[in-house]
Amino acid sequence: MPGVRACSRSFVTVLMMSLCGACSTACAGAAELAGAAERGEEATISQFLRIRVPGAVRLAADGSVYARDFPDGIFQLYRRAPGAAITEQGRKITSFPDGLSTYDISPDGKFLTLEAAAGGNENNQVYLFDAATEQVTPLLQNPKVQHSVNVWLRDGSGFIYTANDASPRDFYIYRYDLATRKSTLLWSKPGQWSVTDVSDDGTRMIIQEYRSISDTSMYELNVTTGEATDLTARPADGGTSANAAVGYLQGEKRVLFASDFANGFVQLFVRDLAQPQATPTALLRGFDSRDLDEALLNHERTLLATLHNEDGYGALRVYSVDDTRATSALMMPDVPRGVASLNGFEKNTLVFAVSNANTPGYAYSYTAGNPRDKMIPPLVQMSARLDSEPVDIAGFLLPELVRFKSFDGVEIPAFLYLPAGAKKGTPIPFVVNYHGGPEGQFRPGFDRTVQYLVSQGYGVLQPNVRGSTGYGREFHMMDNYKKRWDSVKDGVEAARWLVREGYSENGRIAAYGGSYGGFMSVATIVEGPDVFGASINVVGIVNMKTFLEQTSGYRQKLREAEYGPLSDPEFLESVSPIKRVDQIKVPMMIAHGANDPRVPVGEAMQLAVALQKRGYDPELLFFPDEGHGFAKLENRILFNERMVKFLGEHIGKPALLP
Repeated sequence: MPGVRACSRSFVTVLMMSLCGACSTACAGAAELAGAAERGEEATISQFLRIRVPGAVRLAADGSVYARDFPDGIFQLYRRAPGAAITEQGRKITSFPDGLSTYDISPDGKFLTLEAAAGGNENNQVYLFDAATEQVTPLLQNPKVQHSVNVWLRDGSGFIYTANDASPRDFYIYRYDLATRKSTLLWSKPGQWSVTDVSDDGTRMIIQEYRSISDTSMYELNVTTGEATDLTARPADGGTSANAAVGYLQGEKRVLFASDFANGFVQLFVRDLAQPQATPTALLRGFDSRDLDEALLNHERTLLATLHNEDGYGALRVYSVDDTRATSALMMPDVPRGVASLNGFEKNTLVFAVSNANTPGYAYSYTAGNPRDKMIPPLVQMSARLDSEPVDIAGFLLPELVRFKSFDGVEIPAFLYLPAGAKKGTPIPFVVNYHGGPEGQFRPGFDRTVQYLVSQGYGVLQPNVRGSTGYGREFHMMDNYKKRWDSVKDGVEAARWLVREGYSENGRIAAYGGSYGGFMSVATIVEGPDVFGASINVVGIVNMKTFLEQTSGYRQKLREAEYGPLSDPEFLESVSPIKRVDQIKVPMMIAHGANDPRVPVGEAMQLAVALQKRGYDPELLFFPDEGHGFAKLENRILFNERMVKFLGEHIGKPALLP
């Protein structure tokens, strides 16, 4: 078959090649960059991937700015002194071998909790950073346990965390006290539990149990008695709903929470704790057909920031709030249009970040003024590019939001990226990129790989197939269980739409995705073998049965709710691409992390062996120091370089358009 080579390499050989390739990439990196810039050559994929803007930017009480960054190729924590320029790197705080996962700051800014895992296995261990001495001390350490810091106690004396130390499937709730350096078990009911807010005196907290994206319950826990009061808002028909607390309002007599129980779109509601079974009251009006992305109260519970999902873009608003449902919208300066995230809200200063196709996640602060003041407070930029790559991001092209009808008439939104000069009627090679989840959504944020492909003359289409979030409950539940293959058909229709519209042609389209998107990248070439010319599967599922049997214990029930139960093996096999491997007719690239706790590496190995037994030679890349995705810059560069080469060999190197 065209582009298919005979197989000869073993998995051991490929693993060694992955390691050696990563090392050689690192050694050659500096020389490559300097040489390319001096010669005035076109930027490489390596240089695109090295574009750096600090992320997860937070402001501490003393004015220090903390952020995650990767100047050495691995994410670590950096601290910038109060008043320092945004172009300063700041001091490096952590040196975790496999990078920093996340961090949180105590209300008084004296301490930070740090979380880090080994080799991508997601078993986060917890450390304490003392802001005065800058010492990092291990706190919660068990390499077989996943720890997660949920919230700090409001007086800064400790924090609430969850851990699956008693059972791999269940996350119990604990309080950690800094003075005694001891943990206290607060809640040990089976399930995946978390805490979203704690009362001022620490005797009450809002807890929730996550069963699936469409089925989440919420309770108020009395820490003293151990009793939990159900606060879940349920639809009139008695079905499930998604509920997530934002926090207590002033006076701690009411709780602000988000739910889709009313009409299927996530909205904000207020629950009166004196009447926990009464119908909650809507907080805001005018958002009935838009999902709420995020909501964040400041520490004083006087201000509220919201992000609503508007066709993938994030719309930021700030309100003043009190202990009732009354709100007052504050005047806001113009915020760059894109995908926003809320980083922190202390006193009246909100820190957030915005990303779009040519804005790589800059952080800003907004200090709210008096609602009666007609002056609009300015935005203050808090981060900037810290790399020295010769890549002009201002010229990166924004995507077009398009929609196409799928096989059954359902309308599917998608973001279309075209190279400069490309147009309908002049077919070019295309990559159809499928997102993970499946409860995910492609949004028009900053994507280094997409922009590199576009700069090289490739088109990229990112469809939000049924099952995607951001479009209401009905849409994101359209692919559950027996409807699984309908989303695959959506993915094929995305490629067929490109052909019908004259953007590309059969055989010049590659399917590409990670995690659930990896499943899609294999399933679509089985369902639509005539339209695709190649496939790239990154940490993807290929056998639903073995995936559910071998995924981490705490994820099994969650994934069964989406894909179907293990008690129905016939159905699971019917939607497993590995069972139709004889229908794969195009070259494949398969990449996976050996420590993946979500989609075990055996999924990739099954597919590779099945193809090899048929005489195919899939492009294989396994990283022994990665998990569910590739966190280290060296590994990302190696993967992307191999991917670009693979695309050029199998769907054609595009002729760069003027």
